[in-house]
Amino acid sequence: MSKPKATDKFQLVTDKLLTLIEQGVKPCTKPWYATPYQNLLTGHQYQGINPLLCTIDMILYQYEHPFFIGFHQAKNNGWKIIKGSKSTWIRWGGSNVKETENPETGEIEKQYFNAFKWQNVFNVACIDDSESNVKISDRIKSLTVSVIPKTEFRIEEAEAFIGQHKPNTQFGGNVACYHQATDTIRLPDYQSFSSAIAYYATYLHELVHWTGHESRCGRPLNNKFGTEGYAFEELIAEMGAAIVCNHLGIDSNLENHASYLNGWLRILKDDKKAFFQAAQKALSVANYLTQKTVD
Repeated sequence: MSKPKATDKFQLVTDKLLTLIEQGVKPCTKPWYATPYQNLLTGHQYQGINPLLCTIDMILYQYEHPFFIGFHQAKNNGWKIIKGSKSTWIRWGGSNVKETENPETGEIEKQYFNAFKWQNVFNVACIDDSESNVKISDRIKSLTVSVIPKTEFRIEEAEAFIGQHKPNTQFGGNVACYHQATDTIRLPDYQSFSSAIAYYATYLHELVHWTGHESRCGRPLNNKFGTEGYAFEELIAEMGAAIVCNHLGIDSNLENHASYLNGWLRILKDDKKAFFQAAQKALSVANYLTQKTVD
């Protein structure tokens, strides 16, 4: 496998991000507990930009577990890379030191410099362990963060409300998003959330994005991250979810989301009417969800 140049890898990541945006993926806040991205064998937790790089591939390729492994590590355990699998590029970086002798004084001088290199790893979904006695599932179980079972019961009215719309939802992993291309909501398991309210507020946030599909309310969902169109949709989702939470009697504490809303409002600062237009859209979406009769 020939390794692309560093600039090519930056372009590769950019292309993946654009693909996600084109598919209508919308990220959300993370009020849930998540197992860190890490190497399956060493347990080394990825730092810096690497969690973002892993998140992109987790969403793009619909991976469930946040564990990755190198080709040779897999081979040493008798595991095989499944044909057609895509590797994930991560970036290793650190400081190195070079010692040189000063020709005039004879003293050893140290020169410090930063260095980095790219490494390709594979998510565990790309690994076949059928011919090995060492099983991936055992390692996953030992590394997965244990979540303390909730004492909070599910909110029946919210369950019924979401259920009547029958959104295609995949549970598991540590990503919450709406995937427009497959018309699918992805959500961590209920037990991963910090509270029942956090779970339903997040689910409803993604359900509002779900209404943007052309077969429902038909809003543009393929805006690039950081653009006015993207910010506008996030405002709709956040306010729409808050309205529906209020309808269901769930205290979503919208005022605590001020920094989240302000982040998108700053992008729309030149459009004085943007917030009110988004609020109007959010009301329309909330009416769609609360009044629509599902057969």
